Amino acid sequence: MKYSVLLKFLRILIYFKRFFWWTGTRIYFVLAKILGIPGRFFILLHYKASYLVRKAGLTSLRETISNRDFLVTAVFLVLFLIGLNETTLLPKTSQASSGQKTIAYGFLGTDEEVGVEEIVSSETYPKYDTPFWKIGALDTQFYGTGYQPPLQANDLAAIVAGGTAFNKPFLIPGSTLGSARNQVVQYVVEPGDSLGGIAYNFGVSIPTVMWENNLTLKSIIKPGNILKIPPTTGIMYTIKKKDTINKIATAYEAKPEDIVRFNHLKEDGTDLVVGERIMLPGGIKPKEKAITQPASSKTLSSLASRVATPPSASFAPSASGFVWPSGARTITQYFSFRHHAVDIAGPRQTPNYAAKAGTVEVSQCGWNSGYGCYIIINHGGGIKTLYGHNSQLLVSVGDYVETGQSIALMGNTGKVRGVTGVHVHFEVQKNGVRVNPLGYVK
Repeated sequence: MKYSVLLKFLRILIYFKRFFWWTGTRIYFVLAKILGIPGRFFILLHYKASYLVRKAGLTSLRETISNRDFLVTAVFLVLFLIGLNETTLLPKTSQASSGQKTIAYGFLGTDEEVGVEEIVSSETYPKYDTPFWKIGALDTQFYGTGYQPPLQANDLAAIVAGGTAFNKPFLIPGSTLGSARNQVVQYVVEPGDSLGGIAYNFGVSIPTVMWENNLTLKSIIKPGNILKIPPTTGIMYTIKKKDTINKIATAYEAKPEDIVRFNHLKEDGTDLVVGERIMLPGGIKPKEKAITQPASSKTLSSLASRVATPPSASFAPSASGFVWPSGARTITQYFSFRHHAVDIAGPRQTPNYAAKAGTVEVSQCGWNSGYGCYIIINHGGGIKTLYGHNSQLLVSVGDYVETGQSIALMGNTGKVRGVTGVHVHFEVQKNGVRVNPLGYVK
């Protein structure tokens, strides 16, 4: 039985052999007809080339190609052709595609970009008007406690009459939003704080903080300053002789019932104590009534976003006079064919510094071709630096900044993806061409 199975298997193999022999001879005949003429041509060409090599007094063609001098010359020519596009011998048609037209890039390049930030700078920098929602009036629906009067878009009360914080401020780390209070508390200003952010975090309006601390529109808060924060929107008042609840409420445009309820007083005010400070919810400072012109949105936004500027950098400058542009040192992306900058990552609100003294040419937020909130500084001599993806800008167009001065806070605005996260996109532009920043900073 087992031998019969083996014989059948061998018979099948014989049939396969006969089939492939029959088909193979015919395929060979067809290929010989098709490739015969070009094959004979190349054989003849090889013969003539070998004949010319021998006639010139050289060895065979194979030995000539394998000669060390010939190979060195060939390798040199190949490398020359690869690097030709990166020299001044050929004009560059696009700064953004530098290196992408070389032979090496054609073999090794890929159309897919994973975790790489590609930003193309436009020649002009459009300016965007700040929409009203970004200036934003915050009323009682945003706060956990306290009285907050409603606010209209052009209401005078917005800045001088018990209005609310403008701009979209950031919350202060470690603080509690909307916690119930009935006493004034003190807050120590930290680097990166804004007046609008502090007011928003404590659930009060900007004028409330200004009145309590005797601040004006020209006041500047600095790290280490101590601000007194009332428990709710309004004004703190010190009781004087012959004061009554109705008299105080009328003078400061507050409601008597709100004063009584918030300060736990008797309705007739008989328990008022001279020298004691009480809170007038919704109260307005009397001298502010004389103002008849509503504050502009530019003034409101400027006030709310006023930041406690971090100290300047203490880094030693490089040989070219540039300093490291950020308080962080971690590089997540280096300068390359596809990324014409250095990405430096760090915690949000890390200060970014002017790499060298110069004049601010651009300072604006928006999409901005992917840069987000960005700054361009002109250092003269054809050198400019760009700082992108900031969370907040600390300088304005036309400002002259010193080397190492804090100009922005690190963020992730604009086109940010991949592993970069919160970082500053730092570019150095020389006569309009983006060059490796590590050649200028250390």
